[in-house]
Amino acid sequence: MNSIEKQNSSIFKGSKTMDSNAIMVIILGIYISLLSIGNIPNVFAQEVSTIPGSFVDVGFGTRPVAMGYAFVGLADDENATYWNPAGLTKVDGFQVGLSQLDHWGLVTYNYAAITIPSFGQNQALGVAVISSGDDMMSELSVHAGYGFRLRFVSIGASVKYRRASFGKNSLSESMSEVFDPEEITIGMGQQVTGNANGLGLDLGLLVHINESVQIGMIARDYKAPMQWSSAALESTTYSTKGDYSEDLPMELLFGLSGKIGNELTVVADYVPALEYDRTTWVRAGFEKRLAKIFMIRGGTEQGINNIEDDKITLGTGLDISIQQALRIKADFTYVKDPIKDSQRFSFSIHF
Repeated sequence: MNSIEKQNSSIFKGSKTMDSNAIMVIILGIYISLLSIGNIPNVFAQEVSTIPGSFVDVGFGTRPVAMGYAFVGLADDENATYWNPAGLTKVDGFQVGLSQLDHWGLVTYNYAAITIPSFGQNQALGVAVISSGDDMMSELSVHAGYGFRLRFVSIGASVKYRRASFGKNSLSESMSEVFDPEEITIGMGQQVTGNANGLGLDLGLLVHINESVQIGMIARDYKAPMQWSSAALESTTYSTKGDYSEDLPMELLFGLSGKIGNELTVVADYVPALEYDRTTWVRAGFEKRLAKIFMIRGGTEQGINNIEDDKITLGTGLDISIQQALRIKADFTYVKDPIKDSQRFSFSIHF
């Protein structure tokens, strides 16, 4: 009975602390939202990029994808730098993760993430690197994140450097086995080559309601200017856009996570459409730990539209402790996609 009274007393004290700081959290959340929404007119005013689909978010990190792409409200491993840098404060020790994705059999993505405990408590640094493509179209993104915690609120930011190149592949008459001579001539005359460089800024927030429940938010690409340069390779008839600047579109993501006991975690994300030609997404998933070292995961991503673009995800994972301070993880995810199914593997070390 005494233990119950002590527990209730601690909960009551925690509630008083939450009440005394609730206004601060609400104001901070609204402030980030308004900052993000303030960018919407600029987003609508952007010209359509001549390289559509640049730096597309295909979902990075095998574990977050397995949970239905819902990770903003959890962000508790090396993937936090990408999904919500505020979650870096939850990472325990050094973590290194590597994964590769052959997206639809067309583009190969390589993804690496590292977390580094920073000086003092409740602080951490993170780095994530994404590379993809070939001579036809290649992209590189380097993310550097930092997160710190103030009582029950974690705040984080990630600065990104992006680079792209396109049209570096060669067309020649030797490709006549695939294309007609006329098609080759037209293609060589219209081939565009160029490159791009730019920066990006993500702002993240994580509110720790208690030890089991968290609410997260991230303004992804709150600022993301890109400088593009393009030229026609072998044409005097066709012209290109030349040198121009264009911001990448911003996303605003909200997340919620909850732990039920020590074995089950449930997550949900909401991604509102900030542009007329984009889709609002609802994501949900779970992670269940079995026999201490084995995990099963599942989830779904549902688009609020009339298009068949919903996804179902299933995954498994192994979490093996080699020594007290060394853990090895291996994860697998299968994504059921209306366009083409895909598989993801990742390997990580925690020490």
